[in-house]
Amino acid sequence: MLQKTFVLFLFPILASATGIDTLSFRLNKQSNICIKARINNSDTLTLMFHTSSTGVTITKESLKEKILLKNKQNTNIQTWGGRADAEFSEHNTLFINKLTWTDLTIFVNENSGPETDGKFGYDLFTEKIVSIDYDKNLIMVNENLPKNLKGYQKMKLFFSNGSMFIEGKLEIGDEVYQDKFMFHSGYGGAILLDPQIAEKYNMKSLKTISTSELKDSYGNVFKIETKLLPKAKIGKKTIKNVPLSFAARSSDIPMKVFGNDLLKRFNVIFDFQ
Repeated sequence: MLQKTFVLFLFPILASATGIDTLSFRLNKQSNICIKARINNSDTLTLMFHTSSTGVTITKESLKEKILLKNKQNTNIQTWGGRADAEFSEHNTLFINKLTWTDLTIFVNENSGPETDGKFGYDLFTEKIVSIDYDKNLIMVNENLPKNLKGYQKMKLFFSNGSMFIEGKLEIGDEVYQDKFMFHSGYGGAILLDPQIAEKYNMKSLKTISTSELKDSYGNVFKIETKLLPKAKIGKKTIKNVPLSFAARSSDIPMKVFGNDLLKRFNVIFDFQ
């Protein structure tokens, strides 16, 4: 796993909205970051900003109804649920507010966040400073760090296989599970773990608060059980009574995830320079 840059948190959330480019967003009921955009000559779309993914994807439904992609090709990729066939198209253009990205490869997925037509990843902001302000529903893209960083804590950010991770701790009585967790704004829950981790650290003994199903981008389904975790720690901050979910089966992609139901409690600055 590659240590590449830093991420800075603020708690309680409060941040400056100054920046070179300002992108407004809304959070849907699943805590996904939803942003207005256009692809090629499309009408206005809604894309999800996914902090643990790269590139741009759109859903099959949006491809049929809203977006024209030329010269589509086929490939096979690894997903949380296993291998999947996927279509992609090269040499596309993305517009978000005053920002433009050209010559993009766009993949076609079965699913994205609810009420969205697709998603885009953090790599679109390479060599930038990116601030997410959940108070004002703004993303600021800048060349320099904000001058006032009072209240922020600097933390290491790690990268592996196109995803980014941050260190954290989960506490269950006398048991402490410390690891690097995927920083995943595309997951609407708080914490998601592999069932083998839950078994090892006696997490299945916690009180069950719900059961549900989770679908990945290519339609693979995981049954999910959600417990109530006494404590989670990120840096110097402790969050109590956090929903903790684990899947009924393991995945080829490690399930050690901090989702946006947890992450939205922090304003954050990414230093991608």
